[in-house]
Amino acid sequence: MKEDRSTPPARVIVTYGRSLMSLVIAHSLGKRGVEVIGCDDVEMTVLSFSRFVKQNFVHAPLQEDPEEFIRDLIAKVKKYRPDDGRPYLLMPVFRETEVIAQYRSRFEPLIQVIAPPFEAIRRVHPKDRLFSSAAELGVPVPPTWSLADTTVEEVLQEAHFPVLLKPTDQVGGRGIEMCEDATELQELLRDYRCDHYGTPLVQEFAPGDDYCLTVLFQEGELVASMAYRNLQKFPAQSGAGILRETVDDRQFLQVARDLLGPLRWHGIAEIDFRWDGEADHQPRLIEVNPRFWAGLFQSVESGLDFPWLVFQLALQGHVDPPPPVAIGKRTKVPGLWLIAAIGDLSRSEKRYNDLRQAWREARGQIENRQLRQALQTLAVSLERKGGIRDTVGALRRIIQEGRHAKNDLFYREDPFIVLGVIFILASLIRHRKLPPELTNR
Repeated sequence: MKEDRSTPPARVIVTYGRSLMSLVIAHSLGKRGVEVIGCDDVEMTVLSFSRFVKQNFVHAPLQEDPEEFIRDLIAKVKKYRPDDGRPYLLMPVFRETEVIAQYRSRFEPLIQVIAPPFEAIRRVHPKDRLFSSAAELGVPVPPTWSLADTTVEEVLQEAHFPVLLKPTDQVGGRGIEMCEDATELQELLRDYRCDHYGTPLVQEFAPGDDYCLTVLFQEGELVASMAYRNLQKFPAQSGAGILRETVDDRQFLQVARDLLGPLRWHGIAEIDFRWDGEADHQPRLIEVNPRFWAGLFQSVESGLDFPWLVFQLALQGHVDPPPPVAIGKRTKVPGLWLIAAIGDLSRSEKRYNDLRQAWREARGQIENRQLRQALQTLAVSLERKGGIRDTVGALRRIIQEGRHAKNDLFYREDPFIVLGVIFILASLIRHRKLPPELTNR
């Protein structure tokens, strides 16, 4: 893709640098001449290995102290502010989107924030607020009860089984349980971890398949959209899509307009539906993600480059007419095929720490942009520390095979991020959960 000179050069800070979503954003903007700076609360991220990212920095964690996160991020924004007058923008990617939008006024004397209005976000997120807003606006949703507002006995009098027991603010199916009858619901509630997931919702199960509508709104007007369905999920029953296919989005658009239009939505969003595919049956709204989504790669590969469009909207106040979407386009989640290969590295304290140290040593090769040399350095360092030659050999073979797979964008154009993927997946397999960006539809 040639550099686009129709807009002035700009510097953009992209958050959540560990994420494949952030990598898609860096590719989109970096190829067009935008200077991308990545950040996260950990040092070693996917973006730290991308040739489309100029610099990276570490900020305070959001979860531990949101106020400290805001203060530290503002300090970093000041540090990296350009002195040549070019546009300067902050593009949040994941959970930090909401808190950055909330404190927009503290950032915007220094940097322009690319995020929907906080007041609109709070009308659709978390899920209990979404279902309340949907009811007010007449948007169709499966019957849903919050156990913060009603009793289990009242739910049992009204609900038709099966039902889902759902946390209000989790992603990718975390904490969701299927209940076939009243007895099973009551049993699950006895063991439900309210301390971890919060007070749950009970929702009647909506038949059909998972569909995801991705949208860009300008002051309440829909200006770009595409939809995809999940052909495979990981985990299989309740996880996020790992094999996706682009579909016609017309069946979902009215719901998006009816919900986000009155909220004067301005920016991107991803809306989850359940639908049985019958034209005379209405899709049921399940969730709204007021931020970028794990299937961002799917959207861009299908012809709708949301990072570039939302960047245009922020910079120009409008977007160029979007191109036609490639219906039927399929992609897979990059990196999931590495899980089995790196399992051995993540299971013990010693090997996990060895991987961290080996990666630091290998990182010195990255300046030369020689993937083979970097992997050799990684392998030699690991073998020196504990004899896992077979694991590293298998990893080399899988990486080589992955480079020839369909939709291998990351490996063709930005091969060094594979080192970031190795460490991220190893660390999260070790803690028995996938990265949030792979479990956020």
